[in-house]
Amino acid sequence: MFAIEFEADIQNGVVKIPEKYSQLENRHARIVVMVSGQGSQDPTETSLDFTDCGIKAFEGRDGLEIQREVRDEW
Repeated sequence: MFAIEFEADIQNGVVKIPEKYSQLENRHARIVVMVSGQGSQDPTETSLDFTDCGIKAFEGRDGLEIQREVRDEW
């Protein structure tokens, strides 16, 4: 596997591969798209919600107190 990098405009959902990479024609490729500017348009995709998670080992204990105990060990 090898990697190439170039910049291109996306027009109607199509990215034109530059002529100098013609060897890629009719090949399978993994595509990574990096867009400058704002991040994800849908903030729910990137936000994490752990409100429904329960850790039984910490039940009935204060999270800050647990952190203080761990830091005291350092």
